[in-house]
Amino acid sequence: MEQNEHHTSVLLTEVLQGLSLQTGETVVDVTVGLGGHSAAFLEAVGEGGHLIALDADAENLKSAEQRLSLSPGEKTFHHSNFRELPSLDLPSCDVLFADLGLSSPHLDDPERGFSFRFEGPLDLRFDRSTGQTAAELIDRSSQEELQKIFWDFGEVKASRKLAVEVLEQKPQTTQELKECVERVCGFRAKSVLPQVFQALRIAVNDELESLRILLDHGPTLLKSGGRMAVISFHSLEDRMVKQTFRALSTPVIDDTTGAITIDAPYTLITKKAVKPSEEEVESNPRARSARLRILVCNTE
Repeated sequence: MEQNEHHTSVLLTEVLQGLSLQTGETVVDVTVGLGGHSAAFLEAVGEGGHLIALDADAENLKSAEQRLSLSPGEKTFHHSNFRELPSLDLPSCDVLFADLGLSSPHLDDPERGFSFRFEGPLDLRFDRSTGQTAAELIDRSSQEELQKIFWDFGEVKASRKLAVEVLEQKPQTTQELKECVERVCGFRAKSVLPQVFQALRIAVNDELESLRILLDHGPTLLKSGGRMAVISFHSLEDRMVKQTFRALSTPVIDDTTGAITIDAPYTLITKKAVKPSEEEVESNPRARSARLRILVCNTE
């Protein structure tokens, strides 16, 4: 496995096998993170290849740029969320890759506020140079809005009671939010906390709308034979990827004859989502919920 400090690139072997990168290809990695997957991509495409790397997190992008500086091939870096793909004017590519998971610095740095394991500011932004923090989002939300966030993005059963408690306490730190969850959920808090932090993170970063834009625009960047791979980590994301990839790979059928009238512009390489092996999950528990899906462009 490719590693950088405490970070392990998820499903790396399966990604490389599925994408079948060739010498000289152009790769767009829209979530370069610490550069684990991209390091392997650059080795595969070689000196004639080109990596275009995006990340919403300026600190991660800087780390990736330093790490990849000695790798072969041309490299271009953009401090950008993949929701901005339509405005970046990127060239057509052979591979487009997205790993929707959190990087280790997000989870392990208390100052980022992504984890309830550490005391830190309730931030949860991927890009700390813009947007509102989770604490600010809570402060500006109504009970109905916060309840909807907890239910829609975290499937929190006690969403109404939790919304009332959180708005009453107005937590500013991860520990204060954790205490709200513990007061409302009691012994169930341990299982609910990940759902609550996920829900707020999705809302703060507008993740599902960003993913919708990626799924709309990403396939249009592919050359003929180009491949698009997405690794998702929760059912909301994976459902969107699955439905979009299925629609793009479904031909138009004549209702009367059942014959194909328009061929599908894309083909789904992964008939089912690719999951990490037991060995990978054992060595990297954070990989357990990862799901990989890959699409290939058929059109000229």
